[in-house]
Amino acid sequence: MHILEIPSFFPPYGGLFCLEQSKALVKQGHTVRIIANLNVSARLSPSLWLHSHTHSYDVNMDGIHVTRREMRAIPFCMKHNVDRWCSIVGEMADEYIKKYGKPDILHAHCCAWAGYAAMLVSRKHNIPYVVTEHLAPELHLKQFGKDGINSWQVPLLQEAFKKASRVIFVSEELAHDLEPLFGSDFNWQVVSNTIDTNVFVYKKRKPLEGRTFTICCLAIFIPLKGYDVLYKAFAEFIQKYNTEAQLLVAGAGTNSKEMEKLVDKYGIGKHVKLYGELDRNGVLDILYKSDCLALATRNEAQGLVLLEAMSTGIQVVTTDRTPKNVHIEGGCLIAPYNRADIMAKRFAEAMHNTSFDGKAISDCVKSLVSPNVIGKQLTDIFKSVISSYKTQYSEQSLKNTVMLRTSLKDV
Repeated sequence: MHILEIPSFFPPYGGLFCLEQSKALVKQGHTVRIIANLNVSARLSPSLWLHSHTHSYDVNMDGIHVTRREMRAIPFCMKHNVDRWCSIVGEMADEYIKKYGKPDILHAHCCAWAGYAAMLVSRKHNIPYVVTEHLAPELHLKQFGKDGINSWQVPLLQEAFKKASRVIFVSEELAHDLEPLFGSDFNWQVVSNTIDTNVFVYKKRKPLEGRTFTICCLAIFIPLKGYDVLYKAFAEFIQKYNTEAQLLVAGAGTNSKEMEKLVDKYGIGKHVKLYGELDRNGVLDILYKSDCLALATRNEAQGLVLLEAMSTGIQVVTTDRTPKNVHIEGGCLIAPYNRADIMAKRFAEAMHNTSFDGKAISDCVKSLVSPNVIGKQLTDIFKSVISSYKTQYSEQSLKNTVMLRTSLKDV
């Protein structure tokens, strides 16, 4: 198949799941390219905003051909920025089709606004489109602002969901969480995001005897990630179980003054190391130093970090606000969210779990979310969509021909 991927956001603003899925599809033998229009924020990226490439340019990312363009967003002009962003994506799609021909299918990542843009491109060029939704309702509501469900954005996104040939949610819980915003009156199914199981590979940890039990947390510093609960649980774990455990923390904002204050609040400063944002090699280094990963999240659309940690061969302790499709039996210990006391118990269970088989858990993760597995699932979906779309198009063309002949006879 010839697949054109359209992400709503892309590095340096995240969105690597689009690249990972593209790589997985290429391994299935498909032709896959990405068009990425970056909505550049003057506040978040002043230098990039000033030096934006307002014309398309090509780059190669891990073997994937990416056509990029950067749009200077106008502060506090949301509707204007959305209209302009979708218009530019449309222009990029026109240029793409002139150069490479019409793709068999469009694959948009996140309905806001790649899904909506894909709907417009689909309408113009008669190409089926699929939307993979990754974003939790909290992120959508944040964009809706004070108008909430009554925002002008909601009907547009609802239309994009309904007109899609298929909507893919990264977890079943996400589909249900988003139903109050966008409904469920469309054809949807669940496919997990993939992780690179060739990078997050199993590595046997040293026996715990004679060394410190190490927990890590890899998450951006925002209230949703529950760092306050994590630190309270970790403090209780140290005190109640009389252990000299250490906690390694990395992610955007985790080396900030606010984070240091939060650590000091729970009196665990000498046990905690704050790294800030790390690249993939830095993340791997922390995972291989650790015996367990903790995520005290209050809501998670998927939680790929849990799968990445288990893929390297360690246990994870998390909350019941993570999707069930990441709860790998034998590798994942669950605590109710906002319950630091129970999370502390889970840390103790992980520390004393002598029967844990890290290699078996790593193999299980690979069997569920490796690029090969997810690539095959997406391939099956896309083939089904294309076949159905061609049938519908043929039937509609035949119907139009019959109507035209009838009209001519009447004349």
